[in-house]
Amino acid sequence: MPKTVLITGGARGIGRVTAMRLLADGYNVAFTYTRSKKAAEEFVSTDRERLHAYPGDVRDDARNRAVVEDVITRFGALDALVNNAGIRRDALMFSMTDEQWDDVLDTNLRGAFSMTHAALPIMLKQRRGAVVNVASVSGLHGVVGQTNYSAAKGGLIAMTRSLAREVARSGIRINCVAPGLVETDMLTGLDADMKRNMIHEIPMRRAIRADEVAAAIAFLISDDSSGITGQVLCIDGGVSA
Repeated sequence: MPKTVLITGGARGIGRVTAMRLLADGYNVAFTYTRSKKAAEEFVSTDRERLHAYPGDVRDDARNRAVVEDVITRFGALDALVNNAGIRRDALMFSMTDEQWDDVLDTNLRGAFSMTHAALPIMLKQRRGAVVNVASVSGLHGVVGQTNYSAAKGGLIAMTRSLAREVARSGIRINCVAPGLVETDMLTGLDADMKRNMIHEIPMRRAIRADEVAAAIAFLISDDSSGITGQVLCIDGGVSA
């Protein structure tokens, strides 16, 4: 029977590219989305048998539990979870609002906790499972204007390491990827000089492709990484070297 993965924020960007990679690898793929309804529907139309989308906010505990229950009903198991959903509300600390801080921490950190909390009982019962949290090099290194984002991603990395120890004996692995600058719509829209300066700081002198992040996630949920848990895999072109 094909394995099943649930990806949060899977309608666009890294989440969608990861979903495409895992479909190609033979997984059933369920994913959540918040605002990208059109993109989600278009994506699902490409494979209605092995692909299913769920609208909802990852901060909604009841909704997360309902999504996990439906995934089990629909596909029969939940073998892996990818906590990818995230937002940015960049600002210097002195001008950052409470709302900017709370939105980022609630979505990027508490949202990952909530979905993991919903999925964990299933994995514990199965005595198998893999969780990959999508953090960022911003959670490892200070970034000006991202105290909220860095705090959330740093917290996600710490959560990964702690939870990995809690569930290791139950056959569940918890790992984390930390992408650097990734080629996305946001990067494409940057001022040319700003983009050039950002890329100059990367030893490889280029941004990371979303499919490179997806490949790392695919590895960490696969049996090829069966001995790996509690780790942070940086995909940043050498920034963390």
